[in-house]
Amino acid sequence: MLVLLAIGEGGLRIAPPRTVQPYLVDDDRLGPFKSDPHYGVQYRSWDSFRDDYKDGLKPHEILFTPNPPKSWAMFGSSFVHADGMLADTTRKYITNRHVFNLGRNEFLYVRAAQIELLLENGLRPERIVFTMQPLDAAVFAHQTVSMVHAGPNGAQSFDPRLPSVGAGLIRNSRLALAGWVRADLQHAVPFYKPAELVDRVHPVIHSELEALLQRIGEVTAKHHVPVTVLLLPNFEQITRGAGFAFQVDATALAIAAGLDVCDIRAPFVNFADKPALFIPDKHFSAIGNRIVLAELLKHFHAVGTATDVQLPEGFPG
Repeated sequence: MLVLLAIGEGGLRIAPPRTVQPYLVDDDRLGPFKSDPHYGVQYRSWDSFRDDYKDGLKPHEILFTPNPPKSWAMFGSSFVHADGMLADTTRKYITNRHVFNLGRNEFLYVRAAQIELLLENGLRPERIVFTMQPLDAAVFAHQTVSMVHAGPNGAQSFDPRLPSVGAGLIRNSRLALAGWVRADLQHAVPFYKPAELVDRVHPVIHSELEALLQRIGEVTAKHHVPVTVLLLPNFEQITRGAGFAFQVDATALAIAAGLDVCDIRAPFVNFADKPALFIPDKHFSAIGNRIVLAELLKHFHAVGTATDVQLPEGFPG
């Protein structure tokens, strides 16, 4: 038994599983990050960020020149970045704004870190659109910001949640750590189901989201860049009558942080042909994205901004 345990321990030290690597103290994966108290991680430098996003930044170099065009900077998940989603739809129908987006998914706290870094290095959009759905905030059930740090070589790494008894064993044994991770016990809220966010926002998620939105509010106020938090409904909320606990909670937190909020649930919930709103993977279809854009612009006009931007007659149909 001791020999088998030694072989297992040695094997996991030589070739740790991909699921375990982010939790290792000596995680040797490469990455662009340094540890940060506000976001868990921040890019080591502007150059490291540019190297990490060399393709994503290329179409937006004009925004870092002395006389940039008016722009909207969009941060979010694949509902913003993927082909044909919100960023592409906005570019297609709005020609008098440059649409900035980076084209890649990141955790919610990394998106916020990117905002601060970009503003510190000269990006001055007319408005930031910070898009969220319930699933985005579920990351905080996996790891709170205090559990996130940069590994020795710059990769995004995590401190596992540890038990009150046996913490030393998990810290020092790869076998014990692998078992802890395989059992899904390393997370801030073990066994959390993201679907719960439509009915109830866990206190851990609430407090983490509150701190993050407060930080975004402070940073963007410092640089005089307004933010609209765009809250998108998910498939279950639109088609299955799921609740909107996340949107209610996020709205209150964003307003308390001094941020503008656009919650566009109504036109989706009231849409007659709900299957037409989605493509097979449950991202929004072309009509779904046009509805998002129409509601976002309607909101901008209601708060007195972007009044020179118009959509084609009959839009979004």
